[in-house]
Amino acid sequence: MPSLPHGSPAPVPRPGRPRRTARTVRASRTAAVLAAGALLAAASGCGSLKPPDPAPTAATRVAQENVPGIGARPAGADAAGRGFTVRASVPDIPNAAPLADHLAGVVAQEAADFRAAVDSATRLEVDWELTAAGRGLVGVRLVRTEHDHRGVHDSYATYWYDTATGATAYSTELLAGDAELRRLDRLVAAALEKGGGDPAALHPGFRLYDSLAFNHDGDLVVEFDAGRVAPLERGRVAAVVAAEDARPLLSDLGRRARAASALTPHAFSIAEPPAGDPRERRERPVPGSRPPAEDHDCGGAVTCVALTFDDGPDKRTPEVLDLLAAYDAKATFFVPGHSVRNEPALVGRAFAEGHQLGNHGDTHETFAGGGRDRIDAELSAVDALIRRETGTTVDIMRPPFGRTDPAVAEVAREHGQAQVIWDTDTEDWTGLSAEEVLANTVARTPPNGVVLLHDTEDATVDALPRILEHFTAQGYALVTIADLLEETEPGAVYYSADPALNAVCIRLAGCP
Repeated sequence: MPSLPHGSPAPVPRPGRPRRTARTVRASRTAAVLAAGALLAAASGCGSLKPPDPAPTAATRVAQENVPGIGARPAGADAAGRGFTVRASVPDIPNAAPLADHLAGVVAQEAADFRAAVDSATRLEVDWELTAAGRGLVGVRLVRTEHDHRGVHDSYATYWYDTATGATAYSTELLAGDAELRRLDRLVAAALEKGGGDPAALHPGFRLYDSLAFNHDGDLVVEFDAGRVAPLERGRVAAVVAAEDARPLLSDLGRRARAASALTPHAFSIAEPPAGDPRERRERPVPGSRPPAEDHDCGGAVTCVALTFDDGPDKRTPEVLDLLAAYDAKATFFVPGHSVRNEPALVGRAFAEGHQLGNHGDTHETFAGGGRDRIDAELSAVDALIRRETGTTVDIMRPPFGRTDPAVAEVAREHGQAQVIWDTDTEDWTGLSAEEVLANTVARTPPNGVVLLHDTEDATVDALPRILEHFTAQGYALVTIADLLEETEPGAVYYSADPALNAVCIRLAGCP
């Protein structure tokens, strides 16, 4: 099971730094409007600026001088080195140590992931501002500025801290659940369609919707990182969901956050630190943070098949996802680094729709015989790319070409990932026709089999409707690797769900 997601930081304009333009769309029952302008100022980790007149797209802000004793804690420095610098801080509020601890951990992970995922990364800056302080809550907006081969670009994440429990909530926890996140996704899609963004880039995922706050009118402000839903050069895009549309979507925390955001400026302090361990306070999954749980008894009352797709996402992966949804089927996608970089939104969509993601190496070069350092770098890059897109850490990998050795097993174990190969090779990668891919899949797949396919192959995508129809007609459940294998051991090799067959496959370095 993927680990609990982490957040995504990001920057507030500072004196002497040019402000960037932003695109704004409004989601309401009446219209969608497009606007541009400077959107950030206010308090940051390095000082304060006079805020501009509030705009619909701007979340509320709390001046630092209203919070006695507030300071800035440096963060992320451990990731610096070898041509990569980090200048980052998080708010340090008296009696709110769990908030600073949590955000410092977020920044540290973000810095490490940026460096691992982007070869050209040279600098990361993280600043912050308070979006609300009152009603027992503190809202903190992190603004991350990344410097790489694409230039300088910003991204955003907003967190909500409960002063009584010490728990730091992610933005999607302002919503009542996954159904409400899907509803928000539809509202935002309608606004983007009218306002010039790309609705196809949306999916109801935790990481995409990681910066939610409220404006002075009580509307919900949904902001997206530069390059997420529009070309990178357009900068920040924000959708404003009218209060009457947002209100039914909110959780109790969301209603409290909205009320706190509406307070007039006032002095704010926290009387005493929280009691207990805030990590034990989360009572429900974070909306959009993990695929919906499936309840299967593979190998028992139910016969299952795990379809696995290597090397994508690619241009036809949307068709694959649409087909899987039409058949209520789940699958597993083993993704290499170049594909995640080329199609990040499809990685997020696959995860949000309940499919499992696995690491397939950064370059897709053979791991076996490659040496520990190279294998570690290959896995680390893709781990970071997937985390940056989904907020979660994967627990399975597939070595390129299915070739493994003791060094691969050792590094996979260190990454907490089981090695998943296959017991059914459809040979779709050899240039077969759709009919041949179908025939091989039907003839070779055993009950509870692990099937190797490629969503990069036209023949595979063309054959997929009939593959799904075949297994559905047989009464098979089409499941993820996690559903099929249940518990897996990091570093161990799995060709099959059948332990006896798996032992034979391991001995033969492939299945008979």
